[in-house]
Amino acid sequence: MPPSREGFFSIMSAFPTGVAVVTTLDERGEPRGLTTNAICSVSAEPPLLLVCVDTASRTLPALRHSGRFVVNFMSDRAAELCARFASKAENKFDGVPWEPGLAGMPLLAEEALAYAECAVEQELETGDHVIFVGLVESGMPPDPDSVPILYYRRSYGSAWTPAS
Repeated sequence: MPPSREGFFSIMSAFPTGVAVVTTLDERGEPRGLTTNAICSVSAEPPLLLVCVDTASRTLPALRHSGRFVVNFMSDRAAELCARFASKAENKFDGVPWEPGLAGMPLLAEEALAYAECAVEQELETGDHVIFVGLVESGMPPDPDSVPILYYRRSYGSAWTPAS
């Protein structure tokens, strides 16, 4: 018998991951976004990544409308911002500095240690999520001294020590 939803979350909480805020624009040109750790590189030639979005997410209609998104890979100083974008708050961008990237998509340049600007290549609905495969059209790699925020056992933290 498969685990319950809560049991599944407990199992998956054992896997430490990086954290990103996915941003886009809605039909009115307003910024929308969500926090996720469900991101994966897919291909280097062409450069593709995927992001999984809950079908109940209020950002999903904006992603489908714009056909574009930015994956903002968050720094270790961004726990509060990650929690805000993980919430059901109506105005997640209130007081959050951002700058327009390709096609005006919101870049969280002050809190992100890297970002990838993407155009939707494919969309696949499976289970209670939609998988978006994005073609990376532009981006910014991390500064060598930057430190990522991590998510482990349902908590944000950072314990980055480069391997020697």
